[in-house]
Amino acid sequence: MNQLEQLEDEILKGRNSLSAERLDMSFGELMSMYSNNELVIDPEFQRLFRWDIDQRTRFIESLLLGIPIPSIFVAEDSNGKWEIVDGLQRLSTILSFFGMLKHTPDKNDWALERGDVISSLRGFKVSDLPIKYQLNIKRSVCRIEVVKWDSNYDMRYELFKRLNTGGTPLTDQEIRNCIFRGISIEFTNLIKDLASNQLFVDLIQPTQKQKDELYLDELVLRFFSLYQNYSKVDKKLSEHMTEYMKLATEGKVDYQYKTEIFNRVVTTVSKGGRSTLSGKNGQLSTSLYDGIFSGVAENLEYYENCDIEELVSKIEKIKEDEEFKKVSGASSNYKERVKKRIRRALEIFAPDE
Repeated sequence: MNQLEQLEDEILKGRNSLSAERLDMSFGELMSMYSNNELVIDPEFQRLFRWDIDQRTRFIESLLLGIPIPSIFVAEDSNGKWEIVDGLQRLSTILSFFGMLKHTPDKNDWALERGDVISSLRGFKVSDLPIKYQLNIKRSVCRIEVVKWDSNYDMRYELFKRLNTGGTPLTDQEIRNCIFRGISIEFTNLIKDLASNQLFVDLIQPTQKQKDELYLDELVLRFFSLYQNYSKVDKKLSEHMTEYMKLATEGKVDYQYKTEIFNRVVTTVSKGGRSTLSGKNGQLSTSLYDGIFSGVAENLEYYENCDIEELVSKIEKIKEDEEFKKVSGASSNYKERVKKRIRRALEIFAPDE
């Protein structure tokens, strides 16, 4: 097969792996589907409704003014139900404005702020608006992009990653959760449970924004995908993590034993103090996270029982190691850098004879 034939073959395979359709629907129809549980917003994703009052006001104002809005993307499951993937903020704004959000009722029944064009919107709740304007909002039409349940999951991920254009784009981990929960929620829930370990939270010291964007969940997945598996990284780390989550969700890799390992590593590494994973700028270094967690995990019983001073000494050593530094920092998530970084970490954390 020559280069041109290979190009055409790859394009054809990519096109055939995605099943999708495009519809125009009113927000009133979407609200009805949501009420009937035909349009699903998982409670965990609904919690991520994070537009502020000004963003929500601008969206409602856009509908009242008839300004076109971006498409909403949904994934159709095997039962024909739709799960929101891109458009959470827009749809949640409508549902909360009309007092319909089911799992976060505290976000319902809010009042508009001053609009960019319609300054007199300030203070109006939906019940204060004349019926004709309530109907204007409900009758506003939105383009819906439906990705079918039988689509290749890799292509779903690529689609949502590239076309996630809403006002608050989803992170890689939010997209992974959306896509792969269509197979099973067991692994997703396990990751979330491990991410809530208070010792882990204290060690990472995430901002509220990072918590909302599932940064802690992503770090847990990062460890699972690399522990005793780093030599198989043959693409960028984010893509490797996505592939691992797909296989774990499908039950094609053994991950259960890593649960205990992860918690024990967190307990052990926490003995080094809150700055254990921090770089020179005082911020979390994912390279150090990879190295320290991998090094301790590989020699877990030793570091669980050794003096804290020895653990701290190894942590300081990896932070100052020039070979480790060369494969950290910029471009640190490329496959060869990931492999070299963890190999070097395992050398550093090998117990002294």
